[in-house]
Amino acid sequence: MRCIDNYMIDKSPSEQLALNEAAVAAGHFIEAQGVYDFMQFTPDQFDEFIEAIVTAYVESLQNQKVEAEGVRFP
Repeated sequence: MRCIDNYMIDKSPSEQLALNEAAVAAGHFIEAQGVYDFMQFTPDQFDEFIEAIVTAYVESLQNQKVEAEGVRFP
């Protein structure tokens, strides 16, 4: 896979915060597994690792939206 120069998008402050929280979740997952080499992850561990990252990212964005706008009911 080849890296494309200048392909990164400008992240909003909310997206940057969500990325930071996802990185923390990734670190917690790795520490809990005690496996520090991705090549040693089982397929299930790798799936759970990705799920931890995506869940933390999405939840962060959702929580930021609630904090900024409050809870609205239809």
